[in-house]
Amino acid sequence: MKQPSYDWVLFDLDETLLDFPVAQALERTLQIYGVMPTPAKMAEYHELNHRLWQQYNSGEIDAAHLQQTRFSLFAEQVDVAPMAMNDAFLQQIIALSEPLEGVTETLLALQGRVRMGIITNGFSLPQRGRLDKLGWGDWFEPLVISDEVHVTKPAAAIFQHALDLMGQPSPARVLMVGDNPKTDIAGAAAQGLATCWYNPQRHDTPCESTHEIHHFAHLADIVLGQ
Repeated sequence: MKQPSYDWVLFDLDETLLDFPVAQALERTLQIYGVMPTPAKMAEYHELNHRLWQQYNSGEIDAAHLQQTRFSLFAEQVDVAPMAMNDAFLQQIIALSEPLEGVTETLLALQGRVRMGIITNGFSLPQRGRLDKLGWGDWFEPLVISDEVHVTKPAAAIFQHALDLMGQPSPARVLMVGDNPKTDIAGAAAQGLATCWYNPQRHDTPCESTHEIHHFAHLADIVLGQ
């Protein structure tokens, strides 16, 4: 049996392994609470949410502030706590999210051949909740979530934290797989890791990755050296 090209594969989670059904989850959440938003109110929500995420990613606000604030516009209409609406939204994300095409089969092919971990920007509840729902909770070690370590990709610290948990393997033997050229690919490359850009839409964004795939199933051939 041929030796794998890498000892470790680190994955991004959202839009790499799993979808992130924001629109559907938001629609269901508003239905649960009987909110009938106007187009203007929806536009106001999306503008606020975008601004909050920018502030969160730059370190200006914490996760609790973002989650508390983003649903305030709707929560005040129906006199509920914004955090309750936020938690309902995250539960809908967990319920609706599914693996992307080719992911399950590829992960099963890699199991036992290489070690696998995750580095993801996001909140602990939906990230862990979706993995547990699928029975994947023990497939990945380490599981590094920005909400828990208080640093986001592409910062060097989150990749170094993962490498510490992995026992500091040779970076060249670690492959980072993700869909975002900046946070996943550039962030990992800056720490000496090999990279694989998952680009199913065939975007022509400049991205200096070690590998590029358009179908997730092609990852197994790269990792296993086939």
